[in-house]
Amino acid sequence: MNTNAMIRLMSLLSIWMWTGQGQTFQPQLSPIDLQGIITSNTVILKQPYCVFDQTCNGCEIWLVAALSSVNGTFDLVANSAPNILNLSPYPTAFGTSSPNFFVTKVGPLAGFPCNQSSNDFYFRVGAEGKCTGTNCNGILPDGSIVSFKYLLLDVDNKIFNSSNWSESIPLKTKQNPESINTGLSARSGAMVVIIAILCVAVALLLLLFFIMLCVAYCCKKDKSQATSPMRVMNSIRIPRYDIHSLRGKAHPYDNPGYVSEGKNYSTSETLPKSGIQTQKL
Repeated sequence: MNTNAMIRLMSLLSIWMWTGQGQTFQPQLSPIDLQGIITSNTVILKQPYCVFDQTCNGCEIWLVAALSSVNGTFDLVANSAPNILNLSPYPTAFGTSSPNFFVTKVGPLAGFPCNQSSNDFYFRVGAEGKCTGTNCNGILPDGSIVSFKYLLLDVDNKIFNSSNWSESIPLKTKQNPESINTGLSARSGAMVVIIAILCVAVALLLLLFFIMLCVAYCCKKDKSQATSPMRVMNSIRIPRYDIHSLRGKAHPYDNPGYVSEGKNYSTSETLPKSGIQTQKL
């Protein structure tokens, strides 16, 4: 083999290796421990760090979300499409006669360098819910089997490179709420024990609270009776009294306790009743 043939072969081999770089990567589920990595209509994927060659100026990374049954169909029409972003707009992407895939933007190629770990970041497919944009990140069909593929598009929105398809990922199926067992048999033993302990603790607290209320009420009642002016006056049993500053006034002070007993005392009555005459001040 002459030198020129060898050079051409090596050039073709380098071009093939460069253009096929993304083909060695397969989208995967995020390794981060997150809730809801797979739901009935969303999936969390590992982001494509250090997947495509960084020399593509102005290129952007996009994601194809498709039913697993149309992977081959997408590969046939994608390379010949003048603008792949308009092939299957999202609001009608999964209709009865639709292509059953949509394309959504992940970010510029420069934002996914090789000096960062892809395990620290994730991309949630379906994060925008039931959106209406042509290439929005909408939810997937409930309970379907889906696959994903990363695309590297140039400034003309043509495929410059792409990854492999991911493995088929079955989404979770929504469960009818009426079929969910909410009885005691659906709860674990630890949960039943915790609930029982909490119920007993609440009952004891309520009982202690009522006891404290009763004790406080009884103490207040006894204190008010002990300091009652009527009770003191009745125990001394003074029928009528006056003081020197009010002597000769028209309204001497009477003990109401004696009035309630039906006794009538004249103004000449004095204390004590033993016959000893009270000394006037």
